[in-house]
Amino acid sequence: MSWDRVHRRHRLVHAVLASGLTTVPFERAAEVDAEFGDFGGFLQEVQGRWYRAFNARLDALLEQPPQDLRDALVRLWRDLALTMPAARLMLDANADHPALVEADDQHRRLLHAATGVVLSPAPLATR
Repeated sequence: MSWDRVHRRHRLVHAVLASGLTTVPFERAAEVDAEFGDFGGFLQEVQGRWYRAFNARLDALLEQPPQDLRDALVRLWRDLALTMPAARLMLDANADHPALVEADDQHRRLLHAATGVVLSPAPLATR
């Protein structure tokens, strides 16, 4: 992927999330479809950004694991939601979208494999 495309996608994700909506604003729909294929592709981009940020923080956390790892993971999730509120709002509002389900399930499995902790979406809800 070229730098131009990376920057274009970044600006577009930022603009859509800055709208505060949980869908793509009408005036951005054609641009999102052209860049990401459809709303599902856009959601996957937001989800990928979320999990990259989460995993970076997870790596730091696991360098010196706390005694209550489950609680620390929930706090990590919630703290990231405060850092990336528009992304979390978009992902939570569209959690049942088919484009998100597989990666969410995979991340839960990988998190369990890495930490031994099973986190369901319920304790992670930020609303």
